[in-house]
Amino acid sequence: MNSKTEFSIGNVRIGGNAPVVVQSMTNTDTMDVAATVAQCHRMMQNGAEMIRITVPSLKEVEPLRQIKERLRAEGIQTPIVADVHFNPKVAEAVASVVEKVRINPGNYVDKRNFSHLDLNDTEYAAAVERMAMRAAPLLEQCRKHDTAIRIGINHGSLCDRIVSRYGNTPNAMVQSALEWIDICERYDFHKVVISMKSSNVLTMMEATILLHEEMEKRGCTYPLHLGVTEAGSGLEGRVKSAAGIGALLLMHVGDTIRVSLTEPPEQETPFAHTLLRAVQQTRPEDADVQDDTLVFSSDDTDFDLWMAKAATLAGYAYFKHRIRDIRLENPHFPETEIRNLEAVILQACRIRMTKTDFVSCPSCGRTQYDIQSVLTKVKERFSGYPGLKIGVMGCIVNGPGEMADADFGIVGASNGLVCVYKGKQRLTGAVTVDEALDQLAQLVGEWSL
Repeated sequence: MNSKTEFSIGNVRIGGNAPVVVQSMTNTDTMDVAATVAQCHRMMQNGAEMIRITVPSLKEVEPLRQIKERLRAEGIQTPIVADVHFNPKVAEAVASVVEKVRINPGNYVDKRNFSHLDLNDTEYAAAVERMAMRAAPLLEQCRKHDTAIRIGINHGSLCDRIVSRYGNTPNAMVQSALEWIDICERYDFHKVVISMKSSNVLTMMEATILLHEEMEKRGCTYPLHLGVTEAGSGLEGRVKSAAGIGALLLMHVGDTIRVSLTEPPEQETPFAHTLLRAVQQTRPEDADVQDDTLVFSSDDTDFDLWMAKAATLAGYAYFKHRIRDIRLENPHFPETEIRNLEAVILQACRIRMTKTDFVSCPSCGRTQYDIQSVLTKVKERFSGYPGLKIGVMGCIVNGPGEMADADFGIVGASNGLVCVYKGKQRLTGAVTVDEALDQLAQLVGEWSL
Protein backbone atom coordinates (compact mmCIF):
# COMPACT_ATOMS: atom_id res chain seq x y z
CA MET A 1 0.00 0.00 0.00
CA ASN A 2 1.36 3.40 -0.96
CA SER A 3 2.05 5.87 1.82
CA LYS A 4 1.58 9.55 0.93
CA THR A 5 3.94 11.43 3.20
CA GLU A 6 2.33 14.45 4.89
CA PHE A 7 4.00 16.69 7.45
CA SER A 8 4.17 20.24 8.75
CA ILE A 9 6.60 22.91 7.61
CA GLY A 10 6.11 25.45 10.33
CA ASN A 11 2.38 26.14 10.45
CA VAL A 12 1.73 24.76 6.95
CA ARG A 13 0.78 21.18 6.12
CA ILE A 14 2.21 19.73 2.91
CA GLY A 15 1.78 16.46 1.05
CA GLY A 16 -0.87 13.77 1.41
CA ASN A 17 -4.32 15.31 1.31
CA ALA A 18 -3.21 18.81 2.29
CA PRO A 19 -4.11 21.72 -0.05
CA VAL A 20 -1.52 22.82 -2.62
CA VAL A 21 0.78 25.45 -1.09
CA VAL A 22 1.76 28.58 -3.06
CA GLN A 23 5.25 29.94 -2.51
CA SER A 24 7.62 32.52 -3.92
CA MET A 25 11.16 33.84 -3.38
CA THR A 26 12.54 37.24 -2.45
CA ASN A 27 14.95 39.05 -4.76
CA THR A 28 16.28 41.57 -2.26
CA ASP A 29 19.79 41.44 -0.81
CA THR A 30 19.47 39.19 2.23
CA MET A 31 21.96 41.43 4.04
CA ASP A 32 19.36 44.21 3.79
CA VAL A 33 17.05 43.03 6.55
CA ALA A 34 14.55 45.90 6.29
CA ALA A 35 14.13 45.59 2.51
CA THR A 36 13.70 41.81 2.71
CA VAL A 37 11.13 42.05 5.49
CA ALA A 38 9.21 44.68 3.50
CA GLN A 39 9.21 42.46 0.43
CA CYS A 40 8.04 39.48 2.50
CA HIS A 41 5.08 41.60 3.60
CA ARG A 42 4.16 42.41 -0.01
CA MET A 43 4.48 38.77 -1.04
CA MET A 44 2.30 37.54 1.82
CA GLN A 45 -0.32 40.20 1.08
CA ASN A 46 -0.45 38.78 -2.45
CA GLY A 47 -0.94 35.21 -1.28
CA ALA A 48 2.50 33.70 -0.59
CA GLU A 49 2.06 30.85 1.89
CA MET A 50 5.77 30.06 2.08
CA ILE A 51 8.73 32.38 1.36
CA ARG A 52 12.19 31.42 0.17
CA ILE A 53 15.22 33.62 0.83
CA THR A 54 18.68 33.14 -0.66
CA VAL A 55 21.63 32.44 1.64
CA PRO A 56 24.69 32.59 -0.65
CA SER A 57 27.26 32.35 2.16
CA LEU A 58 27.71 32.12 5.92
CA LYS A 59 27.59 35.91 6.28
CA GLU A 60 23.88 35.90 5.34
CA VAL A 61 22.93 33.46 8.12
CA GLU A 62 22.64 36.10 10.84
CA PRO A 63 20.63 38.55 8.67
CA LEU A 64 18.31 35.67 7.81
CA ARG A 65 17.83 35.01 11.50
CA GLN A 66 16.99 38.68 12.03
CA ILE A 67 14.50 38.65 9.15
CA LYS A 68 12.66 35.70 10.62
CA GLU A 69 12.73 37.14 14.15
CA ARG A 70 11.29 40.44 12.92
CA LEU A 71 8.48 38.68 11.08
CA ARG A 72 7.69 36.47 14.06
CA ALA A 73 7.69 39.51 16.38
CA GLU A 74 5.00 40.97 14.14
CA GLY A 75 2.92 37.83 14.57
CA ILE A 76 3.65 36.52 11.07
CA GLN A 77 4.13 32.74 11.04
CA THR A 78 4.64 32.16 7.29
CA PRO A 79 7.32 29.45 6.92
CA ILE A 80 10.74 30.63 5.74
CA VAL A 81 12.84 28.54 3.36
CA ALA A 82 16.59 29.05 3.03
CA ASP A 83 17.88 28.71 -0.53
CA VAL A 84 21.43 27.36 -0.36
CA HIS A 85 23.96 26.87 -3.15
CA PHE A 86 27.58 25.78 -3.28
CA ASN A 87 28.43 25.43 0.42
CA PRO A 88 26.93 22.56 2.47
CA LYS A 89 28.14 24.30 5.64
CA VAL A 90 25.67 27.11 4.96
CA ALA A 91 22.82 24.59 4.79
CA GLU A 92 23.89 23.13 8.12
CA ALA A 93 24.10 26.61 9.67
CA VAL A 94 20.60 27.68 8.60
CA ALA A 95 18.89 24.42 9.56
CA SER A 96 18.29 25.79 13.05
CA VAL A 97 16.99 29.13 11.72
CA VAL A 98 14.30 28.28 9.15
CA GLU A 99 11.50 25.79 8.64
CA LYS A 100 12.91 24.38 5.40
CA VAL A 101 16.26 24.28 3.61
CA ARG A 102 16.48 24.01 -0.16
CA ILE A 103 19.64 22.30 -1.40
CA ASN A 104 20.99 21.29 -4.80
CA PRO A 105 22.46 17.76 -4.94
CA GLY A 106 25.20 19.20 -7.15
CA ASN A 107 26.68 20.84 -4.07
CA TYR A 108 27.36 17.43 -2.49
CA VAL A 109 29.08 15.69 -5.38
CA ASP A 110 32.63 15.59 -6.64
CA LYS A 111 33.70 18.59 -8.72
CA ARG A 112 31.52 19.31 -11.76
CA ASN A 113 33.36 20.13 -14.99
CA PHE A 114 30.73 19.28 -17.67
CA SER A 115 32.95 16.30 -18.53
CA HIS A 116 32.26 12.63 -19.21
CA LEU A 117 33.09 10.22 -16.40
CA ASP A 118 33.55 6.58 -17.31
CA LEU A 119 32.91 5.03 -13.88
CA ASN A 120 32.44 1.35 -13.21
CA ASP A 121 29.78 0.25 -10.73
CA THR A 122 32.21 0.21 -7.80
CA GLU A 123 33.48 3.70 -8.53
CA TYR A 124 29.94 4.96 -9.06
CA ALA A 125 28.78 3.52 -5.73
CA ALA A 126 31.79 5.05 -3.97
CA ALA A 127 30.88 8.49 -5.33
CA VAL A 128 27.31 8.10 -4.05
CA GLU A 129 28.68 7.05 -0.65
CA ARG A 130 30.86 10.18 -0.47
CA MET A 131 27.78 12.27 -1.20
CA ALA A 132 25.85 10.50 1.55
CA MET A 133 28.61 11.16 4.07
CA ARG A 134 28.66 14.85 3.13
CA ALA A 135 24.88 15.04 3.54
CA ALA A 136 24.80 13.36 6.97
CA PRO A 137 25.57 16.50 9.06
CA LEU A 138 22.77 18.45 7.38
CA LEU A 139 20.24 15.66 7.93
CA GLU A 140 21.25 15.46 11.58
CA GLN A 141 20.76 19.22 12.04
CA CYS A 142 17.41 19.14 10.27
CA ARG A 143 16.21 16.23 12.40
CA LYS A 144 17.36 18.01 15.56
CA HIS A 145 15.45 21.19 14.69
CA ASP A 146 12.46 19.59 12.91
CA THR A 147 13.46 21.32 9.68
CA ALA A 148 12.32 20.05 6.28
CA ILE A 149 14.55 19.72 3.23
CA ARG A 150 13.74 20.40 -0.40
CA ILE A 151 15.91 18.42 -2.75
CA GLY A 152 16.05 20.69 -5.79
CA ILE A 153 16.85 18.65 -8.90
CA ASN A 154 17.52 20.99 -11.82
CA HIS A 155 17.88 19.70 -15.37
CA GLY A 156 20.74 22.12 -16.02
CA SER A 157 22.81 21.31 -12.94
CA LEU A 158 22.97 17.53 -12.87
CA CYS A 159 26.38 16.24 -11.86
CA ASP A 160 28.83 14.75 -14.36
CA ARG A 161 28.47 11.30 -12.79
CA ILE A 162 24.71 11.20 -13.36
CA VAL A 163 24.83 12.69 -16.87
CA SER A 164 27.64 10.35 -17.93
CA ARG A 165 25.59 7.28 -16.99
CA TYR A 166 22.03 8.35 -17.83
CA GLY A 167 22.44 11.23 -20.27
CA ASN A 168 21.03 14.72 -19.81
CA THR A 169 17.51 13.28 -19.59
CA PRO A 170 14.40 13.21 -17.40
CA ASN A 171 15.51 9.77 -16.22
CA ALA A 172 18.83 11.24 -15.09
CA MET A 173 16.91 13.74 -12.97
CA VAL A 174 14.90 10.90 -11.47
CA GLN A 175 18.02 8.89 -10.66
CA SER A 176 19.50 11.91 -8.86
CA ALA A 177 16.32 12.30 -6.81
CA LEU A 178 16.19 8.59 -5.95
CA GLU A 179 19.79 8.68 -4.73
CA TRP A 180 18.83 11.42 -2.29
CA ILE A 181 15.67 9.66 -1.19
CA ASP A 182 17.83 6.61 -0.40
CA ILE A 183 20.28 8.78 1.55
CA CYS A 184 17.52 10.46 3.57
CA GLU A 185 15.85 7.14 4.35
CA ARG A 186 19.18 5.60 5.33
CA TYR A 187 19.46 8.29 8.01
CA ASP A 188 15.78 7.89 8.92
CA PHE A 189 14.93 11.40 7.69
CA HIS A 190 11.53 11.82 6.03
CA LYS A 191 10.62 15.53 6.01
CA VAL A 192 11.56 15.65 2.35
CA VAL A 193 10.14 17.69 -0.54
CA ILE A 194 11.46 17.12 -4.07
CA SER A 195 11.40 19.33 -7.15
CA MET A 196 12.21 18.37 -10.74
CA LYS A 197 12.78 21.63 -12.58
CA SER A 198 13.61 22.51 -16.15
CA SER A 199 13.01 25.44 -18.47
CA ASN A 200 11.64 22.85 -20.91
CA VAL A 201 8.01 22.20 -19.98
CA LEU A 202 7.97 18.65 -21.33
CA THR A 203 11.23 17.71 -19.60
CA MET A 204 9.92 19.04 -16.29
CA MET A 205 6.67 17.12 -16.69
CA GLU A 206 8.30 13.86 -17.76
CA ALA A 207 10.80 13.95 -14.90
CA THR A 208 8.11 14.71 -12.32
CA ILE A 209 5.76 11.97 -13.54
CA LEU A 210 8.60 9.44 -13.70
CA LEU A 211 9.65 10.25 -10.15
CA HIS A 212 6.06 10.12 -8.92
CA GLU A 213 5.67 6.66 -10.46
CA GLU A 214 8.96 5.45 -9.00
CA MET A 215 7.97 6.64 -5.53
CA GLU A 216 4.61 4.88 -5.86
CA LYS A 217 6.43 1.64 -6.77
CA ARG A 218 8.54 2.03 -3.64
CA GLY A 219 5.44 2.51 -1.52
CA CYS A 220 6.21 6.01 -0.25
CA THR A 221 5.32 9.22 -2.08
CA TYR A 222 7.09 12.35 -0.84
CA PRO A 223 5.63 15.82 -1.52
CA LEU A 224 6.53 17.33 -4.89
CA HIS A 225 7.29 20.99 -5.53
CA LEU A 226 6.28 22.04 -9.06
CA GLY A 227 7.81 24.79 -11.14
CA VAL A 228 9.07 25.58 -14.63
CA THR A 229 12.41 27.18 -13.93
CA GLU A 230 13.55 30.28 -15.82
CA ALA A 231 10.05 30.66 -17.30
CA GLY A 232 10.60 34.32 -18.20
CA SER A 233 8.18 37.22 -17.89
CA GLY A 234 4.82 38.51 -19.05
CA LEU A 235 2.40 36.32 -20.94
CA GLU A 236 5.14 33.91 -22.05
CA GLY A 237 6.28 33.22 -18.48
CA ARG A 238 2.75 32.68 -17.21
CA VAL A 239 1.79 30.40 -20.09
CA LYS A 240 4.94 28.30 -19.76
CA SER A 241 4.34 27.91 -16.01
CA ALA A 242 0.67 27.03 -16.47
CA ALA A 243 1.41 24.46 -19.18
CA GLY A 244 3.77 22.54 -16.89
CA ILE A 245 2.40 23.12 -13.39
CA GLY A 246 -1.26 23.12 -14.37
CA ALA A 247 -1.03 19.93 -16.41
CA LEU A 248 0.64 18.05 -13.55
CA LEU A 249 -1.93 19.28 -11.04
CA LEU A 250 -4.63 18.14 -13.46
CA MET A 251 -3.06 14.68 -13.17
CA HIS A 252 -3.20 15.00 -9.35
CA VAL A 253 0.57 15.32 -9.06
CA GLY A 254 2.11 18.12 -6.99
CA ASP A 255 1.85 19.53 -3.48
CA THR A 256 3.40 22.99 -3.62
CA ILE A 257 4.02 25.35 -6.53
CA ARG A 258 6.01 28.38 -7.54
CA VAL A 259 5.38 30.41 -10.68
CA SER A 260 8.89 31.73 -11.45
CA LEU A 261 8.74 35.07 -13.27
CA THR A 262 11.43 37.63 -14.11
CA GLU A 263 9.29 40.24 -12.39
CA PRO A 264 8.89 41.50 -8.81
CA PRO A 265 8.19 38.32 -6.77
CA GLU A 266 4.95 39.72 -5.36
CA GLN A 267 3.57 39.42 -8.92
CA GLU A 268 4.13 35.64 -8.97
CA THR A 269 1.64 34.57 -6.34
CA PRO A 270 -1.56 36.17 -7.74
CA PHE A 271 -1.17 34.20 -10.95
CA ALA A 272 -0.25 31.06 -8.98
CA HIS A 273 -3.60 31.31 -7.19
CA THR A 274 -5.36 31.98 -10.50
CA LEU A 275 -3.71 28.83 -11.86
CA LEU A 276 -4.96 26.78 -8.90
CA ARG A 277 -8.46 28.11 -9.53
CA ALA A 278 -8.16 27.25 -13.22
CA VAL A 279 -7.15 23.67 -12.40
CA GLN A 280 -10.03 23.31 -9.96
CA GLN A 281 -12.45 24.35 -12.72
CA THR A 282 -10.90 22.07 -15.36
CA ARG A 283 -11.15 18.34 -16.02
CA PRO A 284 -8.88 16.12 -18.11
CA GLU A 285 -11.82 15.33 -20.40
CA ASP A 286 -11.99 19.04 -21.29
CA ALA A 287 -8.93 18.36 -23.45
CA ASP A 288 -10.88 17.77 -26.67
CA VAL A 289 -8.34 16.49 -29.18
CA GLN A 290 -9.49 16.39 -32.81
CA ASP A 291 -7.02 15.26 -35.50
CA ASP A 292 -4.00 16.04 -33.28
CA THR A 293 -5.45 19.47 -32.45
CA LEU A 294 -6.60 20.61 -29.00
CA VAL A 295 -9.92 22.44 -29.31
CA PHE A 296 -10.89 24.50 -26.28
CA SER A 297 -14.01 26.68 -26.24
CA SER A 298 -14.56 28.94 -23.25
CA ASP A 299 -16.89 31.67 -22.08
CA ASP A 300 -14.50 33.00 -19.41
CA THR A 301 -14.30 36.79 -19.21
CA ASP A 302 -11.19 36.83 -16.98
CA PHE A 303 -8.25 36.67 -19.39
CA ASP A 304 -5.75 35.25 -16.89
CA LEU A 305 -8.15 32.51 -15.80
CA TRP A 306 -8.99 31.60 -19.40
CA MET A 307 -5.31 31.64 -20.38
CA ALA A 308 -4.39 29.44 -17.40
CA LYS A 309 -7.07 26.90 -18.34
CA ALA A 310 -6.00 26.87 -21.99
CA ALA A 311 -2.31 26.44 -21.14
CA THR A 312 -3.09 23.75 -18.56
CA LEU A 313 -5.10 21.75 -21.07
CA ALA A 314 -2.44 22.25 -23.76
CA GLY A 315 0.31 20.96 -21.48
CA TYR A 316 -1.88 18.00 -20.54
CA ALA A 317 -2.87 17.25 -24.15
CA TYR A 318 0.70 17.52 -25.37
CA PHE A 319 1.97 15.21 -22.65
CA LYS A 320 -0.81 12.66 -23.14
CA HIS A 321 -1.53 12.90 -26.86
CA ARG A 322 1.40 14.79 -28.43
CA ILE A 323 -0.94 17.29 -30.07
CA ARG A 324 0.42 19.29 -32.98
CA ASP A 325 -1.89 22.32 -32.91
CA ILE A 326 -4.34 24.30 -30.76
CA ARG A 327 -7.62 26.03 -31.60
CA LEU A 328 -9.04 28.36 -28.97
CA GLU A 329 -12.48 29.94 -29.02
CA ASN A 330 -13.75 32.69 -26.73
CA PRO A 331 -16.34 35.34 -27.71
CA HIS A 332 -15.05 37.88 -25.18
CA PHE A 333 -11.60 38.51 -26.66
CA PRO A 334 -10.41 39.87 -30.03
CA GLU A 335 -9.34 37.41 -32.70
CA THR A 336 -5.80 38.80 -32.68
CA GLU A 337 -5.51 38.18 -28.93
CA ILE A 338 -6.77 34.62 -29.30
CA ARG A 339 -4.37 33.82 -32.14
CA ASN A 340 -1.48 35.31 -30.17
CA LEU A 341 -2.31 33.16 -27.15
CA GLU A 342 -2.39 30.08 -29.38
CA ALA A 343 1.10 30.94 -30.67
CA VAL A 344 2.47 31.55 -27.17
CA ILE A 345 1.08 28.23 -25.91
CA LEU A 346 2.46 26.33 -28.90
CA GLN A 347 5.86 27.89 -28.28
CA ALA A 348 5.74 27.16 -24.53
CA CYS A 349 5.08 23.49 -25.28
CA ARG A 350 7.73 23.60 -28.04
CA ILE A 351 5.21 22.34 -30.54
CA ARG A 352 5.76 25.25 -32.92
CA MET A 353 8.48 27.88 -32.51
CA THR A 354 7.50 31.20 -34.09
CA LYS A 355 9.95 33.50 -32.31
CA THR A 356 13.04 33.45 -30.13
CA ASP A 357 12.81 31.27 -27.05
CA PHE A 358 13.87 33.27 -23.99
CA VAL A 359 15.01 31.60 -20.77
CA SER A 360 15.39 33.91 -17.78
CA CYS A 361 15.56 33.36 -14.06
CA PRO A 362 13.30 35.26 -11.66
CA SER A 363 16.40 36.67 -9.87
CA CYS A 364 17.09 36.65 -6.16
CA GLY A 365 19.42 38.27 -3.66
CA ARG A 366 22.41 36.94 -5.59
CA THR A 367 21.58 39.04 -8.67
CA GLN A 368 23.62 42.23 -8.90
CA TYR A 369 22.18 43.85 -12.02
CA ASP A 370 18.72 44.92 -13.18
CA ILE A 371 17.74 41.65 -14.83
CA GLN A 372 14.15 42.71 -15.44
CA SER A 373 15.07 45.72 -17.57
CA VAL A 374 17.82 43.79 -19.35
CA LEU A 375 15.37 40.99 -20.24
CA THR A 376 13.01 43.61 -21.68
CA LYS A 377 15.81 45.01 -23.84
CA VAL A 378 16.88 41.56 -25.01
CA LYS A 379 13.30 40.62 -25.95
CA GLU A 380 12.81 43.90 -27.81
CA ARG A 381 15.98 43.46 -29.87
CA PHE A 382 16.08 39.73 -30.50
CA SER A 383 12.55 38.33 -30.49
CA GLY A 384 12.26 37.67 -34.23
CA TYR A 385 14.47 34.59 -34.55
CA PRO A 386 12.50 31.31 -34.49
CA GLY A 387 14.76 28.47 -33.43
CA LEU A 388 17.10 30.71 -31.45
CA LYS A 389 17.31 30.36 -27.66
CA ILE A 390 18.72 33.14 -25.48
CA GLY A 391 19.26 33.00 -21.73
CA VAL A 392 19.22 35.96 -19.34
CA MET A 393 20.42 34.74 -15.96
CA GLY A 394 20.90 36.44 -12.63
CA CYS A 395 24.17 34.90 -11.49
CA ILE A 396 26.66 32.10 -11.95
CA VAL A 397 24.49 29.75 -9.84
CA ASN A 398 21.74 29.78 -12.49
CA GLY A 399 24.05 30.59 -15.35
CA PRO A 400 25.91 28.10 -17.54
CA GLY A 401 24.11 25.05 -16.17
CA GLU A 402 20.50 26.22 -16.24
CA MET A 403 20.79 27.78 -19.71
CA ALA A 404 23.06 25.01 -20.98
CA ASP A 405 20.95 24.38 -24.08
CA ALA A 406 20.66 28.10 -24.95
CA ASP A 407 22.56 29.33 -28.00
CA PHE A 408 23.69 32.51 -26.28
CA GLY A 409 23.22 34.13 -22.91
CA ILE A 410 23.91 36.94 -20.48
CA VAL A 411 24.87 35.97 -16.94
CA GLY A 412 25.17 38.39 -14.02
CA ALA A 413 28.65 38.99 -12.63
CA SER A 414 28.94 41.73 -9.98
CA ASN A 415 28.16 45.39 -9.42
CA GLY A 416 25.92 45.81 -12.45
CA LEU A 417 28.22 43.92 -14.81
CA VAL A 418 27.47 40.77 -16.79
CA CYS A 419 29.23 38.11 -18.85
CA VAL A 420 28.29 36.87 -22.33
CA TYR A 421 28.09 33.14 -23.04
CA LYS A 422 27.89 31.00 -26.14
CA GLY A 423 26.38 27.76 -24.92
CA LYS A 424 28.43 26.79 -21.85
CA GLN A 425 31.45 28.80 -23.00
CA ARG A 426 32.04 32.21 -21.46
CA LEU A 427 33.08 34.66 -24.17
CA THR A 428 33.71 37.79 -22.11
CA GLY A 429 34.79 38.90 -18.71
CA ALA A 430 32.56 41.20 -16.69
CA VAL A 431 31.28 43.92 -19.06
CA THR A 432 28.53 46.54 -19.02
CA VAL A 433 25.04 45.63 -20.16
CA ASP A 434 25.38 47.80 -23.28
CA GLU A 435 28.61 46.03 -24.22
CA ALA A 436 26.94 42.68 -23.65
CA LEU A 437 23.97 43.62 -25.85
CA ASP A 438 26.33 44.68 -28.65
CA GLN A 439 28.21 41.38 -28.33
CA LEU A 440 24.92 39.51 -28.35
CA ALA A 441 23.83 41.38 -31.49
CA GLN A 442 27.02 40.28 -33.25
CA LEU A 443 26.49 36.65 -32.21
CA VAL A 444 22.84 36.65 -33.27
CA GLY A 445 23.81 38.23 -36.57
CA GLU A 446 26.33 35.48 -37.25
CA TRP A 447 23.80 32.83 -36.15
CA SER A 448 21.18 34.10 -38.58
CA LEU A 449 23.43 34.04 -41.66
